[in-house]
Amino acid sequence: MNFVVKLPELSEYNVVMTVVDSVSKRAHFILTHTTFTAESIMRLFLHHVWKLYSLPNCIISDRGPQFVIFFTRKLYCLLRVEITSLIAWYLQLNRQTEQVNQKLNQYL
Repeated sequence: MNFVVKLPELSEYNVVMTVVDSVSKRAHFILTHTTFTAESIMRLFLHHVWKLYSLPNCIISDRGPQFVIFFTRKLYCLLRVEITSLIAWYLQLNRQTEQVNQKLNQYL
């Protein structure tokens, strides 16, 4: 994901968001404006790109890690994907993973 900014005004649009699928090399050019936020970019991504490819395996952006994190959280929120962090020492929450890991270790 990249942004081409400071373009001549085409109605209210003066920024082009470029999204490239790394597998097919297909590029998507989405018009937006300079007052974009992570949430507005996420909505454009959801409307123009996500419907074709589903969730991305990797997000590369020239906007920095804070933007990518906020973008990803907003995307998951719109898709109703719950993000839950587990504390490593809190075994009650992590019991299923622990049991699977023990069974995996038995086979290895």
